[in-house]
Amino acid sequence: MQIKNNIWKQETSNGTLFIKKYENVSVAEKVKSIHKQLDSIKFPYVIPLVKSKEKDLVIQLWQNNSYSADFSNADQRKQSYKILKALHDTGNVIDWKSQVIFPRQHLYQKWNARYERFLINEKELIPYLQHTYYDITLFASRVLKQMRRKRHKVNGKLTLLHGDVVHHNFLICEDKKMKLIDFDLAVVGDSAEEMILWMHRVLPTMDYDLKKLFKEIPYLHQLCLPKINYLQYPNELLREWLYVLQLGKYERDAFLDYLMPFTEKALRHWPDLIIETEKLHSNYQ
Repeated sequence: MQIKNNIWKQETSNGTLFIKKYENVSVAEKVKSIHKQLDSIKFPYVIPLVKSKEKDLVIQLWQNNSYSADFSNADQRKQSYKILKALHDTGNVIDWKSQVIFPRQHLYQKWNARYERFLINEKELIPYLQHTYYDITLFASRVLKQMRRKRHKVNGKLTLLHGDVVHHNFLICEDKKMKLIDFDLAVVGDSAEEMILWMHRVLPTMDYDLKKLFKEIPYLHQLCLPKINYLQYPNELLREWLYVLQLGKYERDAFLDYLMPFTEKALRHWPDLIIETEKLHSNYQ
C-alpha cells in the first residue's frame, strides 16, 4: 500500500514493512551509515533497519499503533530532549566529524537564505500578514546581523545532528518507548544549535515560557547560553509562511486556519522572549 509518493507499507511473511525510496542514493547511504554506526554502539532510540540489497531503499519494520510525540506534554518533551542529547553524546565514541559522507551544518547560511526568500515573496505575503510582515523581517534581520558580527565558536559538541527535530520525528511506539526517526537531513554540527532549533519547536507549545523550560531541563541553559539570542530568530514563522506559498488554494485556506492564530500568538510573545534572552545573553557576556 502506497502511503506517499516515496513511502510504502508492505505485508510480508516476516511482518509488515515500512519502505522508503530515495531519488538521491547518497542520502539513502547516509541514513544507512548512521543506523549502522548507531547499531554498533547499541543506541536504543532508533528503529533498526531491515537488510536490503537495494541501494535506494531504506526498510524498517512497520510500527503498529505508534503516534507522534506531543511537545505540549512535559513528559514527552523531556523524553525527546533526552533522546536528542543521547544522539549528540554519541560523538564521544563515534568520530562523526571526520566522515565526509555527512555534510556540515551552516546555520547562518540556512537562516539567511530563508530570510531572503521571505523578502523576495513580500508581495504575496503582505496581503496575509500586513504590518506584521515587517515585524517578522525586523526580528530575523537583527539576529542575522548579530550572527555576522560575532561568529560564535562551537560551544556544544561538534557531533551528529538529526537535522529535523519536529515532533513527528519522535515516534512513540506500541511499547510506549520513544524512537527518533528520519535521518534524511542529518548533518554534523554544534549540538547547542540543534537544541536551540528544538527549543524553537517546543516553546510555542508552552506559551514561550523560557524560564519554565530551563527549570524542566537545566542543562539547556548551560549549553545554549552563548547562543541564546538565536531564539530571537523567528524560524517557525518564516518557514511556515514560505510553506504556505507552495500550497494550492484549498490547501492554503485550510493551513491558514492554523497559521494565522499561530502567528498572532508568536508575535504577541516575541517582545518578552527578546527581553528574556537579551538579559540572559548580557549576563553571559
